[in-house]
Formats: sequence, C-alpha cells, structure tokens
Amino acid sequence: MKQTLLFFLMISLSGKAQSVVQSVNSGSIITTNSSISIGEIVIIPENQNQSVSGIIGILTQVNDQTLEVPQLELTNTIRVFPNPTTNSISFQTATDLTNEKISIYNLSGQLVSKKQVSGGNALDLSDVAKGVYLIQFDNKKINSFKIIKR
Repeated sequence: MKQTLLFFLMISLSGKAQSVVQSVNSGSIITTNSSISIGEIVIIPENQNQSVSGIIGILTQVNDQTLEVPQLELTNTIRVFPNPTTNSISFQTATDLTNEKISIYNLSGQLVSKKQVSGGNALDLSDVAKGVYLIQFDNKKINSFKIIKR
C-alpha cells in the first residue's frame, strides 16, 4: 500500500514540476533580434529543438576594459647634483633649461613651491625646508626625480 501511494505521489509531483517549468518559460525563442535587459532572468534551451528543459541564468554585463595611461615621450636625460643638497641644485642635460618652470612636491603629493630654473641650469632651494621632495618639470619632457634638502 505504501509503495503504491508513493508511486502515485511521485507521478503527480513530476507532472507538477513540468507545469511549473512551462509557466516560467513564456514560449518565446531568444534570437539575435531579441531584446533582453541586464538583470533579466532567461532560460536558454540545452538542445536544438527548443524543449522546455534548459539552463536558467541572469544576463549580466562584464566590462573587460584595461585602464591605461598614455606613454610620455621623454626626450631628455638629466643629471642632478649635488643630491642631497643644502641650498641649490644644478642640472646637466643636452638642452638649456634656463627659464623652464618646475613644481616641487613633498612626499604627500602637496605642491610646496613653483620655481623657474635660473641661468646656468641651477635651481635655488634656499627657501625650501629640509626634507625629501619630488621635482617635476612643467613641460613634462623630463622624468620627475627625488631630491633631499638638508
């Protein structure tokens, strides 16, 4: 008796499971012209005859772009001396840096001073407090570099 009841119960459950799937599947076939929104639940058939069995999934958007910074064209190499310094630094480079504007930053990235290179490719740092600084040329053709002021 228990086996017969269990058999009829399983048959009725399997019939209801199919009807649930049929009510979820609206019957429309997804094609290349279909409009599906991101976040919408879709059922993709597992076989070619579009049967009710399928894979249930949610349409998501994956952004696989690479964050990129454009390359700088660095044409000049520079030698800075003396480093560490007490009052001024000099630059040795193939081009004359007289009147080039520079920015001086502390290691927190705060702008400390804006200066201009004097004649003879020298930079006066007597008014800058002791510490470690980054020097950046405003023309951005020369790499930034670190100096130590004692």
